[in-house]
Amino acid sequence: MNGARPRAGAGIALVLVLAAAVRLWDLGRRSLWTDEASTWTASSGSLGELLRFCLTQDASPPLHYVLTSLALRFGDGEAQLRVVSALASVAIVWLAYRFARLYAPRAESTLAAALVALSPYQVMYAQEARTYMPVATWMTLATYLFARAVWHGRPRLWPLYALALAAALYTQTLGLLAAGAHGALILLSTEGRRHWRGFALALAAAGLLYAPWLVASLQQAGHLPQSHWYVPAPDVRGTFQVLRAILVSPLPLVSDAPGAPGLGRWFLGPLAQGLLLLAPLLPLALACPALLARDARGATLRLAAAAVLLPLAAVFVVSLRSPLWLPRYFVFTTPFVAVLIAHGVARMRPAFARAAWAALMLGVAVFGTWRYQATFTKEPWREATSHIVRAAGTPPLAADTGRGAALLVPFDDDALRYYLRRHDAPLHVFEMSHADDPFASAFTPRQLDEVEAAARDRSAPFAEVWVVIRSASSPARREVARRAEQVAGDGRDFVERTAFESTIGPVEVVRFMRTAPPRD
Repeated sequence: MNGARPRAGAGIALVLVLAAAVRLWDLGRRSLWTDEASTWTASSGSLGELLRFCLTQDASPPLHYVLTSLALRFGDGEAQLRVVSALASVAIVWLAYRFARLYAPRAESTLAAALVALSPYQVMYAQEARTYMPVATWMTLATYLFARAVWHGRPRLWPLYALALAAALYTQTLGLLAAGAHGALILLSTEGRRHWRGFALALAAAGLLYAPWLVASLQQAGHLPQSHWYVPAPDVRGTFQVLRAILVSPLPLVSDAPGAPGLGRWFLGPLAQGLLLLAPLLPLALACPALLARDARGATLRLAAAAVLLPLAAVFVVSLRSPLWLPRYFVFTTPFVAVLIAHGVARMRPAFARAAWAALMLGVAVFGTWRYQATFTKEPWREATSHIVRAAGTPPLAADTGRGAALLVPFDDDALRYYLRRHDAPLHVFEMSHADDPFASAFTPRQLDEVEAAARDRSAPFAEVWVVIRSASSPARREVARRAEQVAGDGRDFVERTAFESTIGPVEVVRFMRTAPPRD
């Protein structure tokens, strides 16, 4: 008997080791992209500076940045910035296993955990220094505690539920989606209504804990339409991308990509698409009858389905007015989708079919994760910065114009500052933004003139001026970029324009220099 328990837990132990290895391997290889660099800005200063940044420049509460600031005590490289997300994703693998174990045997629960461990959707955001993975972990923990408190007679867990929900809210306001799904189940299920008092008290406690940040959160929520200027209203293409990320992969798997072939290399395109569609949908369909069961299995699976479908529906409706329909917002659904798929696979007969389908699901996940690792690149700020450092101050700069160069950055300069700190170079960064509109969705003509005038004053003493542009894909951003180049070219000659490409968009650098001393 003493040896049986360790052997029984060997499967999930191996899955957790695999999950950690996949997430931590080469964690700092990719350049930071712009939003990740804002995490560095928030986390690298004092607590007061961190809170001030969240209150004035960021749409996220402070908990993730506080945790990241602790990680930065061990170094300030890309890996340290991302390690909180990576460890949070490993925790989700464990929580998926524990959630499934509320009703399922070890083999089925281990399969659910393995699907999460190898999910390219999870791995992508586990290797990103943003709030999406940590908030997903807190939401998953809150859902697990909710299930135990309501369907497994553990009312003593309500205080822990309140803490988990408050932690989710202090990480990202997406935590509200978990509370909404739980509230719906309290109202709509007989067992849930029996526990409404405990849930209401826990919800009130979480709200009380979150109250100090609530005013700031409501204020930041008013900026969402501005900060999501690039997000269209839900349409067929956007909905497909969200569902593909949740069920299969956030990146295409059929077509070839630089550095990695697609499934279309070995299968006809329609056949490959059909296989990828059938792989998750068949087990999900087989799991549906169990949703009607009046036992712990049915209740747990209904909670898993609600944790996926209700947030999707809520965000879809809200996105008709304020754009939020992005794959990154639904990374918390992975453990619950995996639980449903694992149950559907477990219902397959005969045993050969069950094993084959489990292998298919795991194979698709492995291929998707490999494709992500082989092909996905973030905005190449590291490479762009190195190029500027190497080139700045070189001929044809006028000999008597002094040293140093100005870098004009429309909007976000965090990434440039992050990489410049590694170089001892006389480069002076000036962000072209407006204090009255930090989310930069649009500017009035007067604001545009003020931004341009400030950039002109700052760059005037410099013979060499660079313009560094990313994501100039809205009218406001294109106009600011145009004016930046106009300012840089005032009395200076155009030298070069270089674009550094990546999966999520280019970083473009434009260089202007005065090649002769100005005349008196």
